[in-house]
Amino acid sequence: MNQPYPRPLDGIRVIEMGSVIAAPFCATLLSDLGAEIIKIERPDGGDPFRSMSPRVKDVPLWWGVVSRNKTCVTMDLKSPRDRRRFETLITSADIFIENNRPGVMDRLGLGWSALSALNPRLLMLSISGYGQTGPYAARPGFGKIAEAMSGQVALTGQPEEAPLHVGLSLADTASGLAGFLGLAISMYLRDTTADGAGAYTDVALYESLLRMMECQFALADLTGAPSVRTGSNHPYGWGATDAESPRMSCHRCADGVWIMVLVTGNEPGDVPVAQLIEGKDASAALAKLAASGIDAARIHDGDSIAKDAYFLHRADVLAATHEKLGELKVPGFMPHGYDTTGLRRFYPPPPGKRDDGS
Repeated sequence: MNQPYPRPLDGIRVIEMGSVIAAPFCATLLSDLGAEIIKIERPDGGDPFRSMSPRVKDVPLWWGVVSRNKTCVTMDLKSPRDRRRFETLITSADIFIENNRPGVMDRLGLGWSALSALNPRLLMLSISGYGQTGPYAARPGFGKIAEAMSGQVALTGQPEEAPLHVGLSLADTASGLAGFLGLAISMYLRDTTADGAGAYTDVALYESLLRMMECQFALADLTGAPSVRTGSNHPYGWGATDAESPRMSCHRCADGVWIMVLVTGNEPGDVPVAQLIEGKDASAALAKLAASGIDAARIHDGDSIAKDAYFLHRADVLAATHEKLGELKVPGFMPHGYDTTGLRRFYPPPPGKRDDGS
């Protein structure tokens, strides 16, 4: 797809052999920055993203976002013909991304050793449930299991109730972001060192969230006390009232909209937040709090984000047009710093046929 302006990864070719969710998400981030993505799918239906909910007018919305700006090609790597086609693509690629169970690519004779011999400059990323090494390596990977292993779920929810997951694919998307970082570092090293050699990156689904666990290891080790669930924004509390948590609290405004309020102790006056916003809708409440020197924000959801002028101004949400759905809003592109005006098309699901039309 030709673009009228340069983007950071223009000219970079990525071969993606991924399925729900981490590897396709990582490849999408590279695509957003201009990389050419050739997505390899199996002939038995391809990436399950194609049929996953939610759907509107039988259009899978998730697939439309994760497959945008990708060229989808069907291949059976057990077929000699398709294997040759795949190897030809690899020789022309900068990056190969896959999230098969460890050992699958090696059994096909297409693991890191074989592919790096074909293309010494190749960068390869493997994302799996438990990584390529260790006693759990052969186990299948699932995002919610990874979140449980990471330590994050143990901190989320009220202490007397069951631990909670957040309402998105956190382990998968965080791992895709970690893989993106690993590839960026590997590309920098490849292109700035004398030998120009490629590199292999191994990401386990739980590791990105485990790395975000801040001081939890030391805290448990030094105090001898297990971690306690204190909410979805540990360690500040779980949407407490003023009396329970005067520092951080959630409030429902007169129009039913929730806001999050942070009191630092340096604000002028000592009027309780609930009294300041009593009877006010969210807009008026936020204005009153701002005038009182108190930081607060609306607790946004997908609907309010899609309509909010701030996110639209930042291009965090983009308007797109679909042949069946008409206009709809899709996630923007990040990080900022380059022109995104040519990236607004929301692609319908590719037909899933071979690129030779058969």
